Amino acid sequence: MSPSLLPRASLRDVVKGRARLVGARIDPAAARGWISPVEGRVLLGIPYGDLGAEEAAYLQGRSPASDMAVLLRTGFAYAVAPRRSAVPDPRPWIVSARVANLSIDEALEGIFAPPAPGRPRIVHFVHPHALNVAAENAELAGRLERADLLLPDGVGIRLAALILGIAMRHNVNGTDLWPAIFRTAAARGVPVVLVGAAPGLAQASAEQLARSHPSLRLPIVSHGYLGVPESRELAARIRALGRCMVFVGMGTPRQEAWTWSYLADAPDVTVVTVGGLFDFLSGRVQRAPVAWRELGLEWLFRALREPRRYAWRYLAGNPLFLLRALRQRLGSGSRVGASRPAAPAARASVVD
Repeated sequence: MSPSLLPRASLRDVVKGRARLVGARIDPAAARGWISPVEGRVLLGIPYGDLGAEEAAYLQGRSPASDMAVLLRTGFAYAVAPRRSAVPDPRPWIVSARVANLSIDEALEGIFAPPAPGRPRIVHFVHPHALNVAAENAELAGRLERADLLLPDGVGIRLAALILGIAMRHNVNGTDLWPAIFRTAAARGVPVVLVGAAPGLAQASAEQLARSHPSLRLPIVSHGYLGVPESRELAARIRALGRCMVFVGMGTPRQEAWTWSYLADAPDVTVVTVGGLFDFLSGRVQRAPVAWRELGLEWLFRALREPRRYAWRYLAGNPLFLLRALRQRLGSGSRVGASRPAAPAARASVVD
């Protein structure tokens, strides 16, 4: 999915006016530049969408001010890109769990890999907040350890990997990956179940998906405010479907606890925990503009839009997460292969 960038124009040619400072590095027929307007997204591991078309569209409407903005964003991306000495560990331990270090295409195939006979396949997207919680919550840490696949979500994971000297391949966050996930589910005929969020949001998400993917089957849609009887009844309906994918969006650690409490014995089912995905799918929450994402500031955009919900998590949690990564680096004495710390004291389960 990630395009290969063509060799950049030389700075000498840029200075002499023979090449552009910001130009093409994807289309070989276009005027070559020293940097591409989409180069930052490649460096940050978020090469989603048709970057060639976006590069061409930018170059048709460029301006000196927009070129300076591209330089700023690309400079940030280079600052947090993996160093040449970084180690491409396939499953690095980052703060409190081992995450899968995959490309976007590999992550997609990992999500759609068939479950083992007689059991579900459980996939968790983990962001700094989830790993912070797991560092203090032995139950969540155990659930993450037992999962089939942990996918790194967010620039914070990339920054922690930079501290640890680990070369992360792509930022496989669910919000960017969901169009490909639902498109693949529709193409393969895999039914999709939506569970989570406040009443009405999962249903609004299903209606949006029905419009964008008419062939996608959505046999069960439920909000996430479920008691024990409702959860058991819903789990029985899901098991009766056979092969299906269940997207659970209840926030960490509740979504992980609900998954393992009610679907751990559901054969042929793939469960993916997706956090606040239904907020975006339903249209309740606006996604941060691409420029914010290229500066690694999507978290700040969300905190500004919903301060009561996210300000403390991000403003306090993100520095704490990076501090924990630094302590791991200093404590392990090496960049990779750090042994798992002792399990934290267990806390009460959030599921009855």
